Amino acid sequence: MKRLIILSLIFLLLTSCAEEQKPVLSYAGPAYVTIKKNERLPFAEISYLGRSPQGAEVLIKGQKTLKQRGDSLDWKGALFPGVELELKSRIINFDARALRSFGIFTIRITEPSPAPALPPKEAFAKFTAIVVYRTGKGEGIPGTTLKYRGRDPEGAKFEGLEGYPYRKTGDSLVYTGKLKEKVYLVLNVRVLYYSENVVTLGGTAEIIFSY
Repeated sequence: MKRLIILSLIFLLLTSCAEEQKPVLSYAGPAYVTIKKNERLPFAEISYLGRSPQGAEVLIKGQKTLKQRGDSLDWKGALFPGVELELKSRIINFDARALRSFGIFTIRITEPSPAPALPPKEAFAKFTAIVVYRTGKGEGIPGTTLKYRGRDPEGAKFEGLEGYPYRKTGDSLVYTGKLKEKVYLVLNVRVLYYSENVVTLGGTAEIIFSY
């Protein structure tokens, strides 16, 4: 019996370690949310029913509640397998037509499979995060198929770029790709610093969710 318990504990530890080692991409940034009257957020079970004398009438997970200006409007859930969205916001105003809130979003993508791709023509949600990456020589830029190949007389050299592979300090670098099924990335950054061994990039990452 004792041996069985020990083996079970070892199995649980190994399983836990394996789960922790799964690659995860995380993006965070400001979120301005507008919910029109009698409409639902496309990425959350939150609907705005309209204004009443007591405040804003909101439906969350099928349950009706009253909200005032400054109240929280939060959501956490899975959009797709391996894609989790967390929204933490506060209501800034509401009227007969819509409710508006402002806060912070966090998107976590487990086991992404980056591949070059054009962004979809139609999307039900877009979020823009601020990103800064410090990437070593031979390492990949998170969420992309690009790699930093070191310093060259013509500038910082990147593997995976179409055409001219060099960028100097202050130059832009744009990449569009697919992270998972129905999840796309538009990375728009500039070279902040580069040397033979490392490059620092800063800019925005737009996460796009298609139908």
